[in-house]
Amino acid sequence: MTKEIELYAKKALKALPKFLRHDTIVAETIKCALFQWVWENKLIPIPNYKPPHRSEEPLALVALNNKGEIIYGFAIAPVITLRGIKALKAIEAKAKYFITFSSLKKKVEESRFFLDPEVIHLHIEN
Repeated sequence: MTKEIELYAKKALKALPKFLRHDTIVAETIKCALFQWVWENKLIPIPNYKPPHRSEEPLALVALNNKGEIIYGFAIAPVITLRGIKALKAIEAKAKYFITFSSLKKKVEESRFFLDPEVIHLHIEN
């Protein structure tokens, strides 16, 4: 499944012209690719999900089943952030992903310090 998500994101990013590859655009493009993947897997994609009664920043996307349960949670940023990890930890989900895309591999590796064992890290070469 992780490989499938990676392929969707890479395919979407490949279509982006180089001059448009700014962090915000890259993050939103990955979110759109995830939305499509979630939809095609017969789940309900919910962008910018913020857990009720929580102060964490919203997650980029969550995938719900037809009972309204969160199956997947996704945080997206150039590098792993503590805020993103906290937002992922605030939800109950089958799988939680933190997707990074910075071209500065050293920064991404250093940011892995924030990772939690329940969070799957996926780095997309951009």
